[in-house]
Amino acid sequence: MKLTFCICCFLIAISSKAQEIFQFKQTPCDFPEINDCNLDKLLGETLSVKLEQFNQVYTRKVNLGPPSYTASIEIKKPDLYYSVQKLTNHYRKCMKKEILSQEKIEKEMVEIINKSILIFNQETDSVEQELRQANNSKDIISVFERIIIE
Repeated sequence: MKLTFCICCFLIAISSKAQEIFQFKQTPCDFPEINDCNLDKLLGETLSVKLEQFNQVYTRKVNLGPPSYTASIEIKKPDLYYSVQKLTNHYRKCMKKEILSQEKIEKEMVEIINKSILIFNQETDSVEQELRQANNSKDIISVFERIIIE
């Protein structure tokens, strides 16, 4: 009887944590203007431009100076950045295998990228923690679906 009670409590605790909603305030945000970007033939022009905007917000080139003189890329908020990259690869595979339509992929990715850009300057530790624990694309999409911008 006690074991059953403990298991029920454990399952309730897990399910309540999994349903956490992430609320962010709508803050003024400038989406970078993209004049030129590498066109991803699978994802199309709209998503290629959105991904370039995302990359400009989440990465920064750092010149290391002497003796290497090579530029390095600094990734800001790596958990968010790499999660979007994983989803991009997931959607590319879906396009190749014709699992999802171009319109559906474009709609979902644009929404995810827009949310990522809008929350960039805010406290995102709880989202990043959950993305760190996400094991697959479905889990990552679930986290982004629970982000609400007011």
